[in-house]
Order: sequence, then C-alpha cells, then structure tokens
Amino acid sequence: MTHVLARSRANLIVAATRRMTLLIPLLAANAFAQQAPVARTVDVADHDFGLTLPDPYRWMEGENNTEFDTWLKAQGAASRAKLDALPTLEAWRERLGKAASAGTSHFDHAQAGDRLFFLRESDGKEGVLMLREADGKERTLFDPNVAPGGASISGFSVSPDGGKVAVNVGYGGNEIGEIALFDVVTGRRLADTPKPVWSEFKASWLPDGSGFFYTRMQDVKPGDADPVQGMGAYLHRLGQVQSADALVARAGADDMLKIAARDFPYVETAPGSDWVILGIGGARTSARYCYAPLADAVAAVRVAWRCPIDDADNVQATGLHGDTLYLLSARDAPNRKMLALDLRAANATLADAKNVVPERADIVLTGFGVSGDGVYLQSTRQGLGRIERLDYASHALTQVALPGEGTALLVDSDPRQPGALLSLDGWTTPLKVYRYAGKTLTDTGLGKLGFPAYPDLVAEETEVASADGTQVPVSLIHRRDMKLDGHARAIVYGYGGYGISLQPTYSALRAEWSQAGNVLAVCHVRGGGENGDAWHSGGSGADKQRGIEDFIACAKALEKRGYSTASRTAGFGGSAGGLLTAAPTPLRRRHGAQWPCNPASSTRCACWRPRTAPTRSGNLATRAPRLA
Repeated sequence: MTHVLARSRANLIVAATRRMTLLIPLLAANAFAQQAPVARTVDVADHDFGLTLPDPYRWMEGENNTEFDTWLKAQGAASRAKLDALPTLEAWRERLGKAASAGTSHFDHAQAGDRLFFLRESDGKEGVLMLREADGKERTLFDPNVAPGGASISGFSVSPDGGKVAVNVGYGGNEIGEIALFDVVTGRRLADTPKPVWSEFKASWLPDGSGFFYTRMQDVKPGDADPVQGMGAYLHRLGQVQSADALVARAGADDMLKIAARDFPYVETAPGSDWVILGIGGARTSARYCYAPLADAVAAVRVAWRCPIDDADNVQATGLHGDTLYLLSARDAPNRKMLALDLRAANATLADAKNVVPERADIVLTGFGVSGDGVYLQSTRQGLGRIERLDYASHALTQVALPGEGTALLVDSDPRQPGALLSLDGWTTPLKVYRYAGKTLTDTGLGKLGFPAYPDLVAEETEVASADGTQVPVSLIHRRDMKLDGHARAIVYGYGGYGISLQPTYSALRAEWSQAGNVLAVCHVRGGGENGDAWHSGGSGADKQRGIEDFIACAKALEKRGYSTASRTAGFGGSAGGLLTAAPTPLRRRHGAQWPCNPASSTRCACWRPRTAPTRSGNLATRAPRLA
C-alpha cells in the first residue's frame, strides 16, 4: 500500500497530457501574444520576518469577487478569440481528435480470485468500471457517463471475495464525492453511500467483506475556511446508515493520537492479517504509522493504537503480510530500503525491524506489493523500470524478466494468491498489462489497444547542467530525422513535487506533437523522485528554486544543442509543475529564461503569499509556506 498522495500520480500525468492539447495549437501557429486584458495592480505588501513582500494582485483574493470573475471571463474570451483565429487550429483539432479516439485505454486493474476488475476509457469519455470473469466474459458494472449531470470514477476497491466493489464517484468534475457500493453478481447498486469523500481515499475492506474502513470529510457548511481539514477515519458496516458509522480516528481531535487538523487519517487492512494499520499523511511523501489488532479496531472503542513510526522515520509505504509489516523507508537511505517489522513483539519499535532489502547505490526502490509468494518490488535503474520478487523465507531477490524496456509498474497483488499484475509502458510504446505467475508472463490484453505506432520517433535520454552544476535528466521525444538547426518548436514539461517521477508513459497526443516535427522535453527536475529521495529533498522547501533552475536549464539546453530556440520554446506545468512556469521574474532573468509568464494572466502559473518564516533569504522559501 503506497502513501495515499502518491496514488494520484497517474491522474496528474493524464490530466497534464489533456491540458497540453490546449498548448499545442498555440505553439503550432507561434502566434499567441499577451493581448488579453491587463490585470491591475495594487500597492499592498506584507511585512513578515523582517521582509517586505509586495502582493500587487491581492484584489484577486476572496470568494464572490465580481471584479476577478469579470477579469477571468475576459481572459477566456480573449484566448478563445486567438485560438479560433489560428489557421492551424482545425488541422490540429482533427489530428489530435483522431489520435485520441483511435484506441481504448484500460487502467486501475484489480484482481480478486479469478475475477479481474478495471476501468475502460474510449472515445474521450470517462472510464467505465468493467469486470472480466474467469471464462473471459466481460460486463459493465458502472458507467459514470450515463449518470445525471455527469460523473467520473477516481478509484475503486474490491471486497476480498470479489462479491462487492466500492467505487469513488465524483460529480461535475468535483474531487469531493461519495463511495457507491455495487453487488458484483447482480450488478445492482446498494443503498450504502458514504460521503463526502475526497477522491484520493478508497475503501479498505474488512477481511470478511462485512464492511470497510474509509476516510470521510466533514460536512461542508457555508463559510467553512478549509473543508479538507478535520477528516476522520470511520468503519462502515454494509447495510447500516452513515450516522451509525464508528469513528476510528479524527484529525484535529485532542486525543492520544494528536493528529494535526490538516493531516489525513486512513486505515489499511489486508486479507489474512489480524492487524490494521492507521496511516496519518498529508502533503508530504512520508507519514506516521500506527497499528492495532483488527478485532480492537472493529470494536472501535478507544482503540489502543501503537505508533512506532513517525514522519522523521521517512517511511513512505507499508504492506501487511500476516503478522509482518513491510516498510519502504528512505531514512538514511535516499534510494530507499525495505524493512520488516514483526507486530507480535510486545511494544515493537522501528529499531526492531529487520533490513530485508538494504539500500543499493544504483537502484531506486519506488514501491512494492504483498503477494502470496513474496513481496514484489518496483524500482528503477538508470531510469528504466524493474520488478523483483523478495522471498519471504530466504529474503532472496529474483528479477522478473520483462519483454522490453520502459516504465515497469506493479499494478496489483493479493497476499492470498501468488504472482502479481504488472505493466510496461514507454514514451512511444503503448502500455501493456501482464499477469505474472512464477516464471510465466501473460499479456491480459487490457492495456492501451488500437493506438497508432510511431516508428519515426525516438526517445533520447540525456542530461543537462543546472545552475549549480547538477546534472539533470531530460527525456527528448522527437523524429529520428529531425535536423538540429533550431527550427523545431519545443514544449518543456516538468512537475517536481512530492517525490513523483515522470517515467516514460505513452500518449498519442504527445506523440503527435513530436510526429509533426516538434520536440517534447520532459525535464526531470529536483523535487521529483527520479533519482531517489535525495532528489526530492534537493528540490523541496528551502531548495525549491533548484527545480526551477533545472527547468530553465532544460529549456536553455534545447537552444544550445540546436533543437529549438527560446522564441520557439514554451514551458508547461500543472499543479506543482505550475511553479516551474511561474518562477519569479528576477530568477528567470538571472538564468536567461525568455518565455513570458505573468502570474496574473496565465492559467498555468501560480501565485503565493508568505505564511511561515523564511529559511533562506532571496529564494522561494521566503514566499511559500511549504513547497514539496
């Protein structure tokens, strides 16, 4: 079980790919100038920590802000007019539309015995929850596209016997939704509907399937400053009303756990284990972890949680197998190591854990899953994915032979049955999902199907020197026959947050950009996890600006090496990646970045105000509360 915030990695990359389609026509015409309404500025400044920090766009803050709403609509109208005037727009629309609708994508696979559950996405619609039985027959369990007002599935969790499925459903594009329960045999939706639930938190079933633990937000009331605070972990029994759900742990409560109001408590179970794990996470890669007997947590009466793992221990994922808790730790191990803790020991502490997979200098552990025949480890070596199996008894490691190179991910595993579901992906190679059992690797046929091949493209893995001399990995996807004469247009994309790695993933939309003679540069800036936990911490907090310097270095290298020029290069980033494109003007000028980015006129930029003491004068740490 991976830290809850890491679960959104695929969603972030998919969403960024979709947003990138808006940027492609603009660059194709090279005609988008900042002619939209100019944002006025105000003479406002904060005086914190001995610094004067101007905030000229303070007037944009606050709800029900008529002036800001009017300005946003004018921005949208101006952008729409420019898009509609581009002579290349229709050609790009047709090209991208054809590529996007060419195939069918499958994701979020989960196995329960002989049953295989997954989401199927095609024709630009939301993913549909599907079931494949042991005989190969498939049927639809839930189609959000036919829901009144539109809905989407952000995840789902299958009961241990495969008889029921709890689906995280959001409506109207909202990340806050509900858990919908379905009977797998009849396909009928049950009355149970716990809500409000943030899309990142899936149900964790009791081993007997009689109910599940889940994390619930507080009911949002008008005027609530932050509905994400004060979440609680609850136990829901099938058939009972929500008001009867038992509270297991709550953020902000004055109890023995002392969970900060901004943190997220969540409970994890595992078939075949008599223990439960309470995770306490937030906007960080590590989490606190506590454990208790399953029977006590089900009773939900003053559970005596034992909490041997704190944030300082830098444990980033856990998994239960019987009485053993497996831990992925980055403490004193930037490339991460795996520990095993026997929960039967009285007052077990992290010091009692065995180091079953020590840190390795050339291999970065990125995740794991518990299976019936061992622990399956997910890792990278020189940017390429690897899967290994750790034997429970001998702790011997066996590498799984994969049919190619690229991003290898552990999709799903079950402590009760041997093997695992694996996937293999690449920048120009569509994803495939395999069922692995012993030495046998079988293609499920449930990857990305029917998408175009791009034999004319090459994915070049190289490095560029950042401002401080650090070598930063960058992936360049372009045509094999491209001439290095600076003529190509380029998109530089990055993320650089929460230790998330931008590993090779296939996207027909991105590939079409490169197929047309352009360059896509995926810049693996510090703050991500490409080179282990040290790479993440090296671009976080006080060093957040390092990631921006890396991003600028990637753009400058494109011109230096003849791929493109500054005037033909665009920087792109969403969510945490928005900070890369919204770097303070002095920093961009100091490092020679030439693309424009006005925090008051670009939807891909971000603005921030100080809320904590600075740790280094003159960098982003003086302006941001916590930059992961």
